[in-house]
Amino acid sequence: MEEKQIIAIEVEDKPGVLSRISTLFSRRGFNIDSLTVGHTHKEGISRFTIVVKGDEKTLEQIRKQSQKLIHVLTTESLKKEQAVMREFAIVKLKYDEKSSLKINELVDLYGARMLDSTNEVLIVEFSGTEDKINLVFNDLKQFSVLESLRTGKIGMHIGQ
Repeated sequence: MEEKQIIAIEVEDKPGVLSRISTLFSRRGFNIDSLTVGHTHKEGISRFTIVVKGDEKTLEQIRKQSQKLIHVLTTESLKKEQAVMREFAIVKLKYDEKSSLKINELVDLYGARMLDSTNEVLIVEFSGTEDKINLVFNDLKQFSVLESLRTGKIGMHIGQ
């Protein structure tokens, strides 16, 4: 059965790593739903979090093949029940006196942070689970959204 699978890959920060990883997925006919890359606490090491749809057996094969790629250090599957997952969104809203109160209520409701307010334009940061960010975007439909940006998923196993 096809469902969303999350694969975390630690790599050395070297040119061409992203290309090799994305080529591996495209050769297998997988569309990457989201891809997030960031530096880790280890110098010269980055971590990819990749969300794709597929059955677990096929994705396990891709995980093993990605482990063989040059500059790949580790790969692991992240299961929702065994990991903490988060997404982030930054939203630019037009506001006025009338909408300001409702926007403040939304910010409080979702534990968001106001990043900037200039010339009746507000930039707000939201973070949380995929479901929470989906709710945020649904609730934002009542406002004048000028621009929005949503990251892909990031995640890590709980415990050691």
